[in-house]
Amino acid sequence: MDKFYIRLQHFQKLFGLDNWTIKLEQASLEDKNHSVMTFADPRYYTATMTIYPQALVNEADYDRLVVHELLHVVFALYDFFADNMSKEGSDELFFIAREKSISEATAIIMRILDEKDKTNKE
Repeated sequence: MDKFYIRLQHFQKLFGLDNWTIKLEQASLEDKNHSVMTFADPRYYTATMTIYPQALVNEADYDRLVVHELLHVVFALYDFFADNMSKEGSDELFFIAREKSISEATAIIMRILDEKDKTNKE
């Protein structure tokens, strides 16, 4: 779990999620449908990742799992508004949330490309 957390910290920085508090919890039982489950609350910049035992078997999968779960964090605001679409004024907020999510994903990709460029120049 320590190595998973190290990879989480690496990608959390690249994803621009330094202002989020992300907790890791290890589940005691396996889940055939999930390796990791993330609950994120964009109102408080907090998230909890529940890691199921089978996710910790293959360290080669850590980056893929971490990236996938962090994208859930990035899109948490979008999900929050999508879940509350029936409220008055939600249409405009939904589009704002979607645009912010796409902008966040773009910034993530650009930071990754910048890091790759820096590595190639060294």
